[in-house]
Amino acid sequence: MNTNIVFIGGDMRMIYAAEALSARYSCYLCGLGEHRFLPQHREGSRYDIAVLPIMTGDAVKSCGGIAEILNSGGTVFAGRAPAELKSLCAQNRFALYDYLEREELAVLNAQATAEGAVGIAVNELPRTIRGSSVLVLGFGRIGKLSARYFSALGADVAAAARKRCDLAWIRACGYTAVDFGDETSLRSALGKADIILNTVPAQILAGERAGAVRTDAALIELSSVPCTAGETHFRVTAAGGLPGRTAPLTAGHIIAGTIENILTERSMENGGT
Repeated sequence: MNTNIVFIGGDMRMIYAAEALSARYSCYLCGLGEHRFLPQHREGSRYDIAVLPIMTGDAVKSCGGIAEILNSGGTVFAGRAPAELKSLCAQNRFALYDYLEREELAVLNAQATAEGAVGIAVNELPRTIRGSSVLVLGFGRIGKLSARYFSALGADVAAAARKRCDLAWIRACGYTAVDFGDETSLRSALGKADIILNTVPAQILAGERAGAVRTDAALIELSSVPCTAGETHFRVTAAGGLPGRTAPLTAGHIIAGTIENILTERSMENGGT
């Protein structure tokens, strides 16, 4: 049976995701403009699957019409699904999958984010990355890959973390480990850094910590939550959501691949149907 998928709203990531999935499914666009190959949604049409973008205030507004275009027992994919969407799906008995909760998407997005951070650093620094001092705040997926990329380019990399296991991994990878709980060491590392990459979604760089940062240093904010309290004596580049901004084709294909993985897993759970 042919599966019909409608992509509702968003940016170029959704268009690239639709292109990727159109090789196996019948894909349609709604609210994404005209496309050379992908057909547009027509009033009265119904679909098996609706794909929504990463949900923000504006995107949430598109939730209301889903019930009118999805077949009974339909499926909804969205990123960071809000309460309104969860309630709508529950009321209509639609299956809902949040693709941002998938580990494969998180890892591949982290890779694209780290690569984008390198590009920003090249543009922001008056010197090469090789020989520069880089401090990574946080050692999650993005922190790990950022440290790896900058180290491969010849930077002197340090990484700050709270957990003992993360500090051990930082040392094992050959970077300088900085304990967030050791204020003296942290402020010293901040003062040495030419580039600071923040991956922690919290205001962790304020007061005396912010004061330790050099005026010629560049802070690249990779988290959606700023780590500073509005300090202005050093350069800050807001870089949240980098994959969608710098590599929408790759980001779209990551979303498409994740959706296809979920559909494959669901098919296997249902006996291949």
